[in-house]
Amino acid sequence: MSKLCLISYLLLYSITTFGQSESQNNLSDTTSIYPYTFPIWGQEIQNKGIDFPLPAGISVHYVYNEMYLGISEFGMALNGQDLSSILNEKTLGFQSTRATTNGINLRGDLFTLPFLNVYGLFSYVEGGTEVGLQPDFGNGKFPYFSSSVIFEAISFGVGATFNYGYKDYFVSVDANYSGTKSDLIKDNVGIMVNSIRFGKKFNLKHDRFVTFYVGAMYRNFTNSGGSYGSIVLKDAMPGLEGAYQQWYDNLSTGQRIVIDAGVKAINEIAGTEIGDGGIMNSQVDYHIKKDLLKKWTFQFGGQFQLSKRIWIRGEYGVSDYSKFILTGINYRFGV
Repeated sequence: MSKLCLISYLLLYSITTFGQSESQNNLSDTTSIYPYTFPIWGQEIQNKGIDFPLPAGISVHYVYNEMYLGISEFGMALNGQDLSSILNEKTLGFQSTRATTNGINLRGDLFTLPFLNVYGLFSYVEGGTEVGLQPDFGNGKFPYFSSSVIFEAISFGVGATFNYGYKDYFVSVDANYSGTKSDLIKDNVGIMVNSIRFGKKFNLKHDRFVTFYVGAMYRNFTNSGGSYGSIVLKDAMPGLEGAYQQWYDNLSTGQRIVIDAGVKAINEIAGTEIGDGGIMNSQVDYHIKKDLLKKWTFQFGGQFQLSKRIWIRGEYGVSDYSKFILTGINYRFGV
């Protein structure tokens, strides 16, 4: 069940691109022929004395995401039997849901136009979800307990960055989409990322410079109807048996009679027995709809051009309910 938070790649997860097309004061030889096919109008850019970056690049980034989620819909079936009327977002009492991912992001990009950089993404991530629960079936609340699951996922995405530079200042606007796939989710989990950044370049020696920028990033799921998945109950809720027994032992005799009757009914539906471990080995098919508690983050970071071919970048994003860390290296070449 906790795979519900598998956006986490997500975040993926999907990493925005920082445009590097700002103008520089260094004039190039306006009589020479621009040697590359891209960007389109590259010759015109060179004739104007703009020192433009090499048009193509391959990047490797390490990315860490931490996000808190809210659960607005939940339903489940146990061994093929629909129990959504008993086990849902209200009776299970979802509390805090925290998703974290970290992984490697590969990106290939190309300046097709001087102001437009397009790119493709591939990511492999490992992550985990921690879901807080305090079930209440109308006969008293269970004690609070949490469940955590570790997962792996891959993600593919595409995006584009629009850039504009004036002297040593620049602005970039980015949009990308990525889809994340895991064995525990039947359909891809889609996420859309939009961002804007403002920054300034500081020139150094020998084609080297440093840029610093600030901005904002917006992330949201594209699966408006939620997602479906499957998991073994003991993997989804490893603390359920212990929490149930602790809660049950503190009930009065009358309350235990009512609960025993309810457990018996569930056992008959599921065809398993609580106590022999059978129900904890049951297959759970679930539907879940989740939302980021905070869709916007404040971003700041920088980039160092070691040479025209090597760029090094770092970025940090933060809000009340999320964190984002990116660091990596970009190799550029002509096309």
